[in-house]
Amino acid sequence: MTKTENGFSLLEMLVGIAIITIGLSATIPSYMRNMRQGEVDRYTQQLEAGFFGLRAKLGRQKTSCTLKFDQNGLDNFVAPTDLVEMQKYPGRIECCNSDIEAAGQASGCANGPEIGALLAQGQPAEEQPKIIRERSLRLLDQEGTPESQAVEVAVNLRRYELTPPGTSTMSDDLIFLIRSTNTQGQRLRTRCLQISGTGTVIRASWDASSSRCEK
Repeated sequence: MTKTENGFSLLEMLVGIAIITIGLSATIPSYMRNMRQGEVDRYTQQLEAGFFGLRAKLGRQKTSCTLKFDQNGLDNFVAPTDLVEMQKYPGRIECCNSDIEAAGQASGCANGPEIGALLAQGQPAEEQPKIIRERSLRLLDQEGTPESQAVEVAVNLRRYELTPPGTSTMSDDLIFLIRSTNTQGQRLRTRCLQISGTGTVIRASWDASSSRCEK
């Protein structure tokens, strides 16, 4: 009787490895591009959701706020922590209402992230965490997310005033641009968030040739 052994020859294994390598070389760049574009899109959504949340709080609290940006210019991209995130820089948003004045602030104004703690003073201990959470004001509800480490942002204005319920008397729209920090050779889209004085929000792609948000 003849014993037969089944298996791959060295040539067959080399051919298989070559095919897998070619397939990976074609799919990995596409995968990385989609992953990085996804980071940009998610951070844009976080910024949009944060603005809607801020606008809702302004309406309930009858509060006016001024957003202050350390840098401006749509060609001046910086890390989110240097522009829109406020946990370490509460002075980037200043808000005013009668409750703040009644709490002892003579100007009737205070930094947004600190308002909750200010208004919680003198309240029962069990109510303070809720007051701090609901009355604090910031542009982004979640800061320091993984997406914020992977993108950079730009804004066209140095300051933007918001009045209840989140509208503005300013004539210029507020425009944010969001792009990946890994743009070289990736053909990634820059996303934009455009906020009009009436509170209308457009989330789209930025067309550099026309300098407009284009859906």
